[in-house]
Amino acid sequence: MKKKMALALSVVMASSCMSVTGYAANFKDINDVPWDGAKTVINSVADLGLLSGYEDNTFRARNSVTYCEAIQMLYATLQRSGTAKQMDAADHYKYISFLQGYNIPTWAQAAVAYGLENNIITTNDMVKFMSGKTSNFATRQDVAKMFGNALAIRYDIDRSMKVAVAFKDFYRISDDSAILVDLLARLGIVSGDNGNNFNPTNNINRAEMAVMLDKTYNLLKNGVETTGTITEFEDSGSYYKVTIKTDAGTSIDFHAVPNLVKVYNGSGNQELAMSRLNAGDKISFAYNGGSLESIRVLNGSSTQQKYNITGYITALKSGEIRIENENTGATENLTFDGSCVFYIDNKSVRKSELEEKLKDNSDKHAYAGINTKTTVEKDKDSRGNSTQVEKTYVTEIYVTFADEYTRTGVVDKMETNYISYKPTDSSSTNMTYFTSDCKYYIGEKSVSLSDLKSLANSGTVYVKITINKEDKASKVVLSEESFTADSNSSAKIYDVKDLTESQLVVNSGGDKITYKFGSTNSVSNITFYTWDEDDKDWVTVKVSNAESYFDKNDRASKNVFCKIEFNSGGKINRIYVSTKKSAWSTGSESSAERKAEVDSISDNTLKFKNSTVSYTLLNQYNVKINPDKDVDAITGTVNGTLVKYPLTILGAKTSSLTLFRKMVEANDVTVYAEIKADGNNVIQSIEARPTAAKGKLVSYDADKKELVLDCNGKEITFITTRKPSTGTDDYTYEDLETSGYIGSILSLTFNSDGIVIKIAVDENAYEKGKVSIKGIAESAKDGLKFKGKSTVYAWLGRSNIEIHNYSLDSSSLDRVKDAIDDKDITVYAEVRLTEKEQVDRINVYVQDAEGKFEEFNEDKNTVRIITASGNRFTFNTATKPTINISGVASGKWNDLAVGKSVKLTFNSDGLLKSVEG
Repeated sequence: MKKKMALALSVVMASSCMSVTGYAANFKDINDVPWDGAKTVINSVADLGLLSGYEDNTFRARNSVTYCEAIQMLYATLQRSGTAKQMDAADHYKYISFLQGYNIPTWAQAAVAYGLENNIITTNDMVKFMSGKTSNFATRQDVAKMFGNALAIRYDIDRSMKVAVAFKDFYRISDDSAILVDLLARLGIVSGDNGNNFNPTNNINRAEMAVMLDKTYNLLKNGVETTGTITEFEDSGSYYKVTIKTDAGTSIDFHAVPNLVKVYNGSGNQELAMSRLNAGDKISFAYNGGSLESIRVLNGSSTQQKYNITGYITALKSGEIRIENENTGATENLTFDGSCVFYIDNKSVRKSELEEKLKDNSDKHAYAGINTKTTVEKDKDSRGNSTQVEKTYVTEIYVTFADEYTRTGVVDKMETNYISYKPTDSSSTNMTYFTSDCKYYIGEKSVSLSDLKSLANSGTVYVKITINKEDKASKVVLSEESFTADSNSSAKIYDVKDLTESQLVVNSGGDKITYKFGSTNSVSNITFYTWDEDDKDWVTVKVSNAESYFDKNDRASKNVFCKIEFNSGGKINRIYVSTKKSAWSTGSESSAERKAEVDSISDNTLKFKNSTVSYTLLNQYNVKINPDKDVDAITGTVNGTLVKYPLTILGAKTSSLTLFRKMVEANDVTVYAEIKADGNNVIQSIEARPTAAKGKLVSYDADKKELVLDCNGKEITFITTRKPSTGTDDYTYEDLETSGYIGSILSLTFNSDGIVIKIAVDENAYEKGKVSIKGIAESAKDGLKFKGKSTVYAWLGRSNIEIHNYSLDSSSLDRVKDAIDDKDITVYAEVRLTEKEQVDRINVYVQDAEGKFEEFNEDKNTVRIITASGNRFTFNTATKPTINISGVASGKWNDLAVGKSVKLTFNSDGLLKSVEG
């Protein structure tokens, strides 16, 4: 297994969020392990701070691990190995409400947010983490999925799953976990039991977790570092030949591929283009086997002194950048060198990070300083004769963001002194006046104001406008195509000289480039396509069929062309072969993405708001995958299953085309969608979410977090947060569960995950509902009353009362009455009354209690006491409650504290947080 990406030589080790309460040498039960050898691994991960012990200095190797604990441990391992940095506060914050909706504990939220942000886990996984406020134990296959997703960025997956198939119970591994279990098995991180069973649905224990953490950490830290001097440095086109003489006197030859080998300048993290290296440079370097991973220039190369080109970025494509030159005013398209280095505010970033930053700062100007290199390459003139031409490539680009900013949108109206438009992803209309020297463009062409006005008022037209500090437009660009739509891939098309099951040979500018298929770029990981001239589309074929296609046309003296696609690690993952260059502009391989509010669906035609383009829906989405036929289809995980043509509806229990149509067709439901379509505008994947809804209440269950509305005659189920806001004190979300509110008109507000966060009732509608009362509950004959009030509220009936008891281990009405009656316990209650003022629902939260200590059950998270009245109560505790009982050592409470007087305090959720005595 060869790494896709090189690991950096120097990393800043982020501190783990986990506290280590005991090191390995102190574990009292270190010899109580499930198998021989586990002790050494446990010692290792404990010393690294990846897995902590318990407060009583035990490790408890056989205990199961929860989902929250598993993602926290993985996050700590990625941090300590230097693979992950601590999550940015802003990125963390955007997940807070979502995580709270799933009751994720505060201590685990950073790790879970990191997992969601980096595709280690998905929103569909969240239902597994908690059952109410109880953490669920994780299965072996789900933990393997987490680790596999974290490592798949760096290591190839094998679709044949040859290693995992060897497990006797392979058939029991879920479809979405199997390929990642295979990856971990090939990397030696997981293995089978003595009978070679993987046991996918078994809960993973702490000893097994220690092994996975230890092996993953070592895998991520296995680079070999040494120092030396570059003695030979030669550009061979697709790679550099580098000879390094180590300080020990040994010479080592490497073939270094740009972008796969990181080059750093000095002791910092500033990256350099590989082309900046020279013979004689003093370096330190890391390599793994025969593969060079990274180079750090210690003495030799110098940082750039000036830029070759400066200007503003107007477009960034996969292989090139468009710059408006500030010196000439001309727009230039520049091609990236294969080892181009990118910087934002002098900080080295990946190209994808620059792309993301440009999107995030679309309201600003991106000012760029660019360094280039010029090479003489073979080419052909207009007559087809061989010639040599100079070509310029971007080697380094330094970006900052200017005070002026740009906005994009759809033109509403244009006059001689102003333009009004609807900004992208907004329903409001902005009006901006022109400066006296405002410049006008249609596309890249400079035009007069009258020409611009003529186009602006001719139909649906898109605008990009530059606004200065005075909020006036200094530049206006119009286009009939959206400025926010992603451009199609523009990878180079080559002449094919040979294609076999072992290699592809292409002609690039008169030079032959050979791509070998083998252990480092397995043909089984490459999808081949040939062009079907009759259907005008691409057909997925085996490599043998692609070879036959080439041989047949080559014998007929026909030119054969190809386009090669690489994954993020520089490995080939797709090859398209055709006798016609036009195939790449007409076939479905030419794909597009669109993100906007959906306007309508008619038959199988979908339209977005403010768009003249229509898209065609497939007849079916979320189709079960046939591995032998569907390798070319867009895939995704929906409702926990890997499918082709994925359709996901955020904030819905299930995702289906029927529900998507129902939401869009309901006039009072607003739906935002992100789609991927092929070159024929046929939608291949959909991710949708409601952004607003209004309708009649059919039903609402706060515990299930399900609210059903009748929207224009269509019943739709929406998912809510645990405690959605109502924006008023007149009624609560609990009141909306009563029959009195059925039929009321509700307006719903959603978060970015399609979850209802606010429910508003039309004026006076709440008066038909029931009443809620809250306060300190006190004992009363045949009912209860509240502190400071004399009114007694009768119980509706033993079998009819809905009880939500968050503090006690029992939810029986008798037990609730006992707690309210007991003078040593303070009970805060939220009750819902019927129209006859009878209690039909009660939420119970204990605030404090006192009595004699009897037991702390750490496994069940409970504490039991006996009050002065002789009542025994067992209370649910928060995770790791504080217990301080005078004269009793930590962990000895059940032996030495029984009978001692204690006072208990509880948190706002009614869970016991501390015991003092």
